[in-house]
Amino acid sequence: MSIPVFRSYIRRKDMDTVLNCLVTDSVGPGEYLERFQKSSREAMGFDYGFALRGPGIALGIALDALGLQPGDSVALPALSPRYYLGELAARGLVPAFVDSLPDTAEPDLNSIAALEPRPKAFILYEALGILSDPEAVAALDLPVIEDMSTALGAYRGEVRAGSMGKIAILGLEHDSIVTSGGGALVLAFGRREGTVLRNLAESIVPELRMTDYNAALGLAQLRDMEASITRRRELATLFAQSVARTRHSLVTQGGEGEPGYWALPVSVVSGAKDVQAYAKKKEVDSELAFESSILGRGGLPEGACPNARSISMRCLLFPLHQRIGAQTAQKISKVLATLP
Repeated sequence: MSIPVFRSYIRRKDMDTVLNCLVTDSVGPGEYLERFQKSSREAMGFDYGFALRGPGIALGIALDALGLQPGDSVALPALSPRYYLGELAARGLVPAFVDSLPDTAEPDLNSIAALEPRPKAFILYEALGILSDPEAVAALDLPVIEDMSTALGAYRGEVRAGSMGKIAILGLEHDSIVTSGGGALVLAFGRREGTVLRNLAESIVPELRMTDYNAALGLAQLRDMEASITRRRELATLFAQSVARTRHSLVTQGGEGEPGYWALPVSVVSGAKDVQAYAKKKEVDSELAFESSILGRGGLPEGACPNARSISMRCLLFPLHQRIGAQTAQKISKVLATLP
């Protein structure tokens, strides 16, 4: 049986929490949701935040919080998820695509100054868990929505993921470091932005809020967040040694700090399909990292954002989830060390 890149799972203690929720007479937004929201804010150090049924809804709320007007331009990396475009279009906002720096998934922040018309906001999608230079982000002098969905636990210098934007988003989907089985958190690091979110929260209808069922699973997983990140860090260190023996390389974060350990991103020199076929034959799955991105789904004009196009064609994701045991880790290491 192949080792999957991402693995949805529920442990026995997770199941106990979810079952306790189910035996109550309500699984809609309620007590478990309130507990999960409070615990999330405390565990991650945010002033305020609440949970919704999906990352797209969370992005929409974040855009609303910035008070943007129809026709305003919003900058976003070309490697951002495809669903971003739908949320922008629903509000009459115009996307302005930002290329990546060469050989990395980090957006070229310096290029934003040359965009016309000047963007009114920037959505900082932290692809592959890689954080941008905090000083460069601050120098943009734009309201920033920081999507930290793949960067939970990451930091660069003294700055940690989620603290660079006015509003932060954390997806909690099946492939997330902390999953609720579906949903997302929209969070504010500062008090002023927290007040804005509190006011918006009053108008959120129950149908858009996370259910208690999902919140119960998220609450159980949140308790083991640090242990999960630690295990992923250990695996990343082991696997990096294997990749270093090949002509391929990991896509890494610049500066001092560490990325979010969401998956293992490998930039391949040879054809990605050949590498995938070899790994699959050895029972290790891999995925194109940006297949569901704006660029990967043909959402950009031909020839736009060449650096992002290059990395999207060469970057493969390999397993890094915390369910990987010692024997499985050794198997993945051997495959990575012998990639063609």
